[in-house]
Amino acid sequence: MRSSILLSTLVLLPLCRQDPQPSSSPVAAFAKFDGSWARTFVGYDLTGKELYRIQVEQHYRTIDANTQEVRIRDSMADGKVITGRGENRALRTATGELQLRCLVTKSTGETVEHLGRLIEGPDGSEQLVWYSQGEDRDESFREWVSGEGEDAVYHIHGIGRYGESMILMAGEYHRLAK
Repeated sequence: MRSSILLSTLVLLPLCRQDPQPSSSPVAAFAKFDGSWARTFVGYDLTGKELYRIQVEQHYRTIDANTQEVRIRDSMADGKVITGRGENRALRTATGELQLRCLVTKSTGETVEHLGRLIEGPDGSEQLVWYSQGEDRDESFREWVSGEGEDAVYHIHGIGRYGESMILMAGEYHRLAK
């Protein structure tokens, strides 16, 4: 269960903003995620057996040329709610490389940090990959938005190692009305 919360929290990407940042701005890497999203995040073992199912709300809002605010609410099957607040940061180095970092502190007191990069997805679209490595935990998530407006869907697919356990994760969130 802890790992599922961690992973949905990692899904931390964007919140709501009316006017997008110019594409030359580093934070433009997160622009598609700006807004409010909700739906389900599920974890499976390596045989496909469902381990957990969480109802997720995520809110992303661009606040300057390098920063996007992140707010997350995970509702567990047993009624427990864990919230998180943090930010996604995008910085362009002197060589032009884009450095991405996500940092979220949860209501449990845990802080989760991921580094990221932009990749070209299988369909040619720009997608985000977030990753972290630790002594008892390794995680990697691929996130992207398909569609536009009310038809937009925020996808997250990932894998995590928590101690000796491997978990496959997937979520699809729909944009909430403003």
